[in-house]
Amino acid sequence: MRAIFGQPEHAAAELRCVLPERVERPLDLDAMQRLDTSWIDVELRGSAADLLFRAPTRDGGATDVLFLLEHQSALDRRMPMRLLRYMARIWERQLTEEPRARAFHPIIPVLLHHGPRAWPWPTRFRDCFAGGSALHRSLAPHLIDFDFVLDDLVVRTDEQLLSRSMGAVGRLALIALRNARSTPFLAGHFAAVLRTLRDGLREPQVVPALAQLVRNVLTVGEGKPEPVRALLVDALPTQHRSDVMSTADLLRAEGRTEGRTKGRLEARRESLLEFLESRFGSVSATARLRIAQASLETLVRWIRSGAVARTLEDVFAE
Repeated sequence: MRAIFGQPEHAAAELRCVLPERVERPLDLDAMQRLDTSWIDVELRGSAADLLFRAPTRDGGATDVLFLLEHQSALDRRMPMRLLRYMARIWERQLTEEPRARAFHPIIPVLLHHGPRAWPWPTRFRDCFAGGSALHRSLAPHLIDFDFVLDDLVVRTDEQLLSRSMGAVGRLALIALRNARSTPFLAGHFAAVLRTLRDGLREPQVVPALAQLVRNVLTVGEGKPEPVRALLVDALPTQHRSDVMSTADLLRAEGRTEGRTKGRLEARRESLLEFLESRFGSVSATARLRIAQASLETLVRWIRSGAVARTLEDVFAE
């Protein structure tokens, strides 16, 4: 998701397929830029979208429109609340970066869903409130409300996705997402679609995206590794086979290394929290946040400090 739709051209193509025409008309999606989200709190980063884009208006207006692109592979009834929390952080950031701004940038949340079944809940925040629609209408001027755009891949067919007006890489990524959970032999299905789209995958710039997709299929797909690999190689455009497979292998190796490192980090964080709670009792939210953000080296240093510290504050003292 991040590797493909984190690129503005693919994100713009997805937005053109799902946005109402009245929303798309005043915006220049060709000039859309991805925004950095590394500043997001650790707590939010794990539960909210991390693809954020900024699109100017066609008339060169004073404000840009932000798009919050979230993908969800599980059903979560709290999605409107999660999106609201994320939007609030974006506006807080704007106040810091643009202290003279008189108004907030509009934010349009978009949810790309490929869970176990169709999205069963409304897309409007107001429907999260208790009470019926009559009461909501009466209270409307005083209630927070927004509607997120839903692209539910569960209710789409491969044929519908293949017919979308977007590049072959984007369509291939959507089909991979849609079928990852429900197709018994994902690699075979992916290879068949890859052959269908092969004529649109001949340009050299598609190699990184294809490598990401192949790496994903090799990682989550079923079947013996070598036959699956051979199947994918045969389906790739001839001129890209070597580059795509070598890049996919490199990405898989990096992923395994990153996974082991992440596992060690989480284990150290849990150990440190248990140790501090046993010594000092309750650990504050601020301390927990520092632990969640700390590097492996810092965690080791704090564990050593905790053995001799008199107070919890002493553990984090530089």
